[in-house]
Amino acid sequence: MRRTSFTALHTGSLALSVVFGLFVSLAAGCSSPTYPKCDHDEDCHKGEFCVNNMCQQCRGNNDCPAGQQCASGACNAIPGYCTTASQCGPGMDCQNNTCVTQTQSNLTPPPAAAPTGGQCELSAVYFDYDSDSLADSARDQLSKDASCVKERSIKGVHLTGMTDPRGTEEYNLALGDRRAKSAQQYLKSLGLDADVSYSSTGEEMASGTDEGSWAKDRRVDFKAK
Repeated sequence: MRRTSFTALHTGSLALSVVFGLFVSLAAGCSSPTYPKCDHDEDCHKGEFCVNNMCQQCRGNNDCPAGQQCASGACNAIPGYCTTASQCGPGMDCQNNTCVTQTQSNLTPPPAAAPTGGQCELSAVYFDYDSDSLADSARDQLSKDASCVKERSIKGVHLTGMTDPRGTEEYNLALGDRRAKSAQQYLKSLGLDADVSYSSTGEEMASGTDEGSWAKDRRVDFKAK
């Protein structure tokens, strides 16, 4: 009777040991891997991704902010990236988010049309790439245009903002509008009493095919009303 009880007790203890061992093994298998190792994105810090079982800052370029690209799982600055020419060095221009060397056509606006018949003419003003700011040369020309309006006793003028063909239609319409408005505001600051209206055609009237001819598309035209 005693032998049977001992055998049963021993058998029960062995079964418990096996169950406990299985429980420990399962618990170990369900635990999260140690950072930066991972099985899922949830194992990583906020904003990180699980790539090849390692937490990384990005999977691809779309996971990085503007001006950065994904390389080896980290977001790194794109060399020469820009949004405005002010972010580039001297003699450089920002084109398609890349700093490039300016051409002579960028540095010097096209010459104004020569007056005909002894009467002053209203001449266009030109702008830098992707800009609505008035350069010194544009301000000088606007001053001449204001004097011409007074000299010819013109009652009103209409300004038409234009752009080169690069960029979306919506963006270029807005850019042309800003350029025309900049010219209008400067004319008003000169004390011009004539009625000055403005509109934009964006890229609609652009005819350039390269940087040299695109520079002539980036302008505001004048027309006496």
